[in-house]
Amino acid sequence: MPVTIQDISPSYARYCLLQKPNGTYIIRRLTDNDSIIVSIDYNAKSEEDTSNHFCVALSVRVDETVYDVHIKTYRLPCSEQNTKEDVGKFLKSYSNRLYKSNSNQFPPLITEFVPPPDDGIWYLNSKQLADIDYSRLPKSGQNNAGITKAILHCHRQNDIKVFIKRFDKIQKHFKQELTLLKDLCHPSIIACYGQYFDGSYNHLVFEDAADSLESRCPLKYESMTERMKFVSKVGFQIANAMIYLEKKNIVHRDLTASNVLITSQGYVRVADFGHAIKREEGRNTLERQTEVDEENRFLHRFLAPECLACSKDNTSTNNPASIWAKFTSKSDVWSFGIVIIQMFLDDPGKPYPEIASTRDVAKYVKEERKTHLQPVDCPNDLYLFLQGCWSYETKDRLSFIEVRERMYLLDKISF
Repeated sequence: MPVTIQDISPSYARYCLLQKPNGTYIIRRLTDNDSIIVSIDYNAKSEEDTSNHFCVALSVRVDETVYDVHIKTYRLPCSEQNTKEDVGKFLKSYSNRLYKSNSNQFPPLITEFVPPPDDGIWYLNSKQLADIDYSRLPKSGQNNAGITKAILHCHRQNDIKVFIKRFDKIQKHFKQELTLLKDLCHPSIIACYGQYFDGSYNHLVFEDAADSLESRCPLKYESMTERMKFVSKVGFQIANAMIYLEKKNIVHRDLTASNVLITSQGYVRVADFGHAIKREEGRNTLERQTEVDEENRFLHRFLAPECLACSKDNTSTNNPASIWAKFTSKSDVWSFGIVIIQMFLDDPGKPYPEIASTRDVAKYVKEERKTHLQPVDCPNDLYLFLQGCWSYETKDRLSFIEVRERMYLLDKISF
């Protein structure tokens, strides 16, 4: 069976397959993104188990009502010298076994798709989008001009629920966010399906991940054990996504419960990369001068002390004319701790409820070196862990690898 091995990114493979009929597949070479996914897999036995085998990736369009996803990707071991021949033999053997089986364990492979070169545009036909109504949802974020849920109609494929974010056509954040999103492909990161322009606005189209975590706060469970199992499972998935971003040299800078989405199956999607920035090579921190209007775009109640307003001589102030803002993965860890706290707050959109004015948060966190108070329903074991997320000095703060491990262990504790 002749095959074509593609040199494309996993995210571009997803874009190409999304509207194709079930059973359409692409075979591609593994990328750095695939290596990162394997290297951070919590259940991986060892690096040696994966590094000594040459593989290619098989991405298949599947029925989401059966598999809970639109695209399934498998690693096919083969020899580097006879890759096409080995893959062809596998596909033939696979099809024969599938023909004799009634199991849904593996999807059918019907048509190989050879995509055109990635031009970076990722255009979607706006005529295929329906049920768009920007009045249904409140405007979210300061960089976009509205959000809506919608339906993407596909030829010979089920309709796909999507989420659309629109931008003014001169909005620089549109291009920045699209460029960054095209480089991301991880199960716990929101998937960008493409973009379009309607003459007035630019639009980004995403998978629809149902509800925000904030909409489920405060958590309502009959027992503390049930509540903590939810916290640990969500926290584990968020940490996994953030480990991935760190490996990609990306700092999110806006990690909040409103930017964490939960699918109907309980899977997490970290979303909203409007503030995200990719670390420059050769620099250990993301440091840049930030003007007042840009500073005000950040949600101060979620920021680590090193990211709150201060003057150039490093003297804390509440309302500086110009600030230095330093963001790293460790500042995202601080925000992660606040996200966990949000699950226990009656008003999850307002961490530090005892602080009336946001302007006073910098004084409380940066100057007085105080952390969020323990909510009434927050267990001591969890709050003790959060203190590790809120160490004042970044070097003393937990890493996301450690956070993920703590979330895993938290699931084993009886409350």
